[in-house]
Amino acid sequence: MQFFHISNIIESDHLRIIAKLMKTLLIKYLKNYQFIKILLACVPIAAYSTNAAPMQSNFAYITNQGDNTVSVIDTANNQVINTIKVSKAPVGVAVSAKLHRAYISNVESQEISIIDTQNNSVIETLKINGSPVGLALSPDSKTLYVADWFANKVLAIDTKNTEHMREVNVGDAPAGLVVSPNKQWLYVANRDSNDIAIINTKTLKIKKRINVGKHPFGLLISKSGRLLISVNVKEDSVSIINIRTNAQQKIKVGYHPYCAAMTNDDKTLYVTNTQDDNVTVIDMVERKVIATINVGSTPEGISIDQANHRVYVANWGSNNISVIDTKTNQLLTTIKTGEKSRSFGQFILSE
Repeated sequence: MQFFHISNIIESDHLRIIAKLMKTLLIKYLKNYQFIKILLACVPIAAYSTNAAPMQSNFAYITNQGDNTVSVIDTANNQVINTIKVSKAPVGVAVSAKLHRAYISNVESQEISIIDTQNNSVIETLKINGSPVGLALSPDSKTLYVADWFANKVLAIDTKNTEHMREVNVGDAPAGLVVSPNKQWLYVANRDSNDIAIINTKTLKIKKRINVGKHPFGLLISKSGRLLISVNVKEDSVSIINIRTNAQQKIKVGYHPYCAAMTNDDKTLYVTNTQDDNVTVIDMVERKVIATINVGSTPEGISIDQANHRVYVANWGSNNISVIDTKTNQLLTTIKTGEKSRSFGQFILSE
């Protein structure tokens, strides 16, 4: 068996043949390398375009009671895009895509600030002879309901003619408000009366009262209109009420709950617990707690961006917003806002 030294190859005619062969192989390698490189570069783009749906730009209007401002958050990128100066001690929020308006209750200055959501500026300030806290809009946006905390009444304001106001005496310390999807009924949580007043929206007459837990504050009606949820602060519970039958079930949540929000399919309920710094997640089909999510300090207001499957929680104690993924019930991010963020009411605007 004979072994060739490199010098033998160089000195022979084989060098030309080998050089030609190496050149051919090198060209093929480079062509394949470029193809693989291009292919690898395209893979993440294809995966992204196939699997990742673009986020819809909705807007969260966050009342900051400590610095008399409203933070506007674009929910597509979770960035504060504007800070609006309003009146003293803003608390409640109600938004209307139809009117391009956000209504803000300012409890200490006894005023309602009306924001044009197309340019995020205050266009009108309504003087209220009382202490406005909770706000709610009728589904057609024609009437704004205002809970007067100290005067124990609710105002009904015509949104086209804000000088036209009606009022009804309710229970003690009215707080949360919601209107039925058919616009016929207004529900009012009376904190110190421990009940819910059911009011005819045409006559502003109280039809009935429903006793719930101790100190009801936040109030929610499901998208289907079948369920009414009362958040009972001093009882650490929520009351789930069948609107048709008035049958009621209570579920224990965290310490000092404040507000609640529900997914549009009526399947999942989220409740803020102010003294536990967390959110209780309830499976509404099984009627049981399925998760507890740690958020910021003293979580109060809560709303769901239904299109983007995100829960937004206003943290009064840590001056920020916690964002939760409704698909995984995991905390996604935290957004810095103003001082003492509350956002009591429905604060997600979907244009």
